[in-house]
Amino acid sequence: MGNARPAAIVGLAGLVLLGLPLSGFAEGRCPAGMFETGSRDFIACAPIPGYGEGGEEEQQETIQMVWADRWGAYATEKGASGLGVANGRASKAAAEKDAVLDCRQVAKEPSKCSVQLSFYNQCAAYAWGGGHGVAASAVNEKAAIREATKLCDEASGVECLIYHSGCSFQEAVPP
Repeated sequence: MGNARPAAIVGLAGLVLLGLPLSGFAEGRCPAGMFETGSRDFIACAPIPGYGEGGEEEQQETIQMVWADRWGAYATEKGASGLGVANGRASKAAAEKDAVLDCRQVAKEPSKCSVQLSFYNQCAAYAWGGGHGVAASAVNEKAAIREATKLCDEASGVECLIYHSGCSFQEAVPP
């Protein structure tokens, strides 16, 4: 009968251990919210499905965005081939200023650079041929290219080539 007491203690200890939550041991060498996976030679951590999707205190705040207009511009050198371009600017003034500055970097006579076209929330293209350059804007790039080419061909009497095309569409920005 003396041996029954230690066996009862061992049995009771076993029941207590079985009752402990095993979730604390599931993560092993991985950080919170991750579980150990992989093979004998390579151990990796993977996210525990549903971890952190608890109560209201853990919900993240949704960031509201607003649509902001974006401007573009073309500046050309009068009587020469200097071309300056700006796309994606926040204002008409910024687009025109940057296009003129861009033109002045490549112009033979920088003082002859001036804005030829400003546009916003759409696309534009610049065509050149026979000593004439024409810029046109449209709802998409393909239409802008078609319009610039048509106008340039008519003005020059020769087949013009597209030297630049691009778009300045609205962007989602924080308020």
